[in-house]
Amino acid sequence: MTKIHPDLTGIKNIIFDLGRVLLNINPLLTQIELSRLGYRPDDESKGAKDDEIVIKLECGKISAEGFINAVKAIVKEGTSSANIINAWNAMLLDFPVQHVNTLRSLGNNYKIYLLSNSNQIHFDCYTKTFRDTYGFDLSDLFDKMWFSFQIGIVKPEPEIFTYVLQDGSLKPEETLFIDDTLMHVEAARKLGIRAFHLEGDQDISELNMLLSGISG
Repeated sequence: MTKIHPDLTGIKNIIFDLGRVLLNINPLLTQIELSRLGYRPDDESKGAKDDEIVIKLECGKISAEGFINAVKAIVKEGTSSANIINAWNAMLLDFPVQHVNTLRSLGNNYKIYLLSNSNQIHFDCYTKTFRDTYGFDLSDLFDKMWFSFQIGIVKPEPEIFTYVLQDGSLKPEETLFIDDTLMHVEAARKLGIRAFHLEGDQDISELNMLLSGISG
């Protein structure tokens, strides 16, 4: 496992991405399940254009119901809403207990936040699964959570980072942002945020040891 060595000097706030950073996901599983329903995102003859529907969903420009109806129009006749929801959620795996423990530990010395490009359907699924698994809400681990579908902006748009800094009253030079997508990290850095790119087999659980006894 590759070691994590972010610069912690002066850090008071840590903002985490969700998918692949805290929550294990496998988007291929959703692609497989949707294809079984007859979904072809590149089939323009049926009105689908790549990930256009998904982008609208994550921006909050269409509702969960609107998304489901849009998918119904381009899959096999008779496909139910439940079929589509289950296929869409297939990518969502587990939220490892070591990540829960890491966030709890870090919360003793830092303000902890979540910033995710997400959508209502996934949100409903992983928050319910989290509560069923651990007996408390996902939000209990964070000082605040921001989701793209709720605020209408997605990473890597600079406006989402400006929004987070203002809404959380955060100073960029005191804030560490951890994301697995390089373009998101680079966008945050342009605003002065101390962003760290989580790569490959790196795991945020290592921060427990790295940050032990160190506060900004």
